[in-house]
Amino acid sequence: MFKYHIIALLLGTILDYVFGNIYCMWNPFDTIKDWVKFLDRALLGDEIILLEKSKQRSLGAWLIILVVFPVFAGITFFTMLTYEIHPWFGVLFEALATYYCLNFNRLYYGGLGVVADYYGNGAAAMKHTASLLIGRQVEVDTEEGITSDTITYIANEASDSVLSPLFVMFLFGPVGGFIYRALDIIEGQIGTFETGTYNARYDYFGQPIVKLNSIIDYLPSRFSGALVVFCARHTFGGFNGKNARFIHLRDRKKAISAFAGALEIGLDDGKIGDFDKPIQASDINKAVNLLKNSFMVCQAFFVILLLFF
Repeated sequence: MFKYHIIALLLGTILDYVFGNIYCMWNPFDTIKDWVKFLDRALLGDEIILLEKSKQRSLGAWLIILVVFPVFAGITFFTMLTYEIHPWFGVLFEALATYYCLNFNRLYYGGLGVVADYYGNGAAAMKHTASLLIGRQVEVDTEEGITSDTITYIANEASDSVLSPLFVMFLFGPVGGFIYRALDIIEGQIGTFETGTYNARYDYFGQPIVKLNSIIDYLPSRFSGALVVFCARHTFGGFNGKNARFIHLRDRKKAISAFAGALEIGLDDGKIGDFDKPIQASDINKAVNLLKNSFMVCQAFFVILLLFF
């Protein structure tokens, strides 16, 4: 069974690497996002000033339950059903679930697209493409600012939607991967910060998911950060491996601190890393290559496991 599990993970990473998001095909995480938005309005409503703080926290906890339980039940049912029909049906289902949980292709080619638009059409085109990649309007207009926002997003998502989900799925299969991504979606929607902008509406409603994710993400975030440091030190791409290790140990911000150190730049408005050199659009190429190297190391690890099992 373990061999089937590893084959499924490897197939899922290959599917994401080759195809990426197919927007004409139904994506379960789009449905989860819509469900979170519906529950946000249904549970919290508009008159939050009339709700006590403890009531808002309680409603936030109920939203988590109402999202996680059907995700857990649905993925567990189909995983058990497909493996019961035939192990290879189970492998195909788990590979598809792995593919849905990953976001490497979009980050990699999206980052390359931002750089290509800058060198082809200037900062205005770069800003537009970066806004599409990040999913919100980039407020800055300079090459340095847009580059910083883009790399900050890629580095955060490298942990949240690529490396950490792979770690969780290796340990807990597609059920773990879907629950991890569902919790990440909830935090993105109703955490204390929504789409990168502070929103007082979720000060108390979003506290349960923020606290829960800080616990759930403890080991996965450390794995993703350590993996990026390893790749910065031991793979090709012109990265500063020693600085990646230093900044990651100092700042301890998931994989983003390792990215900042490897590229020798400051990220997240200077909160992470040091400005050892000016930020340039070409740094995005280095960031996506570091992401690619980390993703490839995970795939190599799965291949090595198959050789022994």
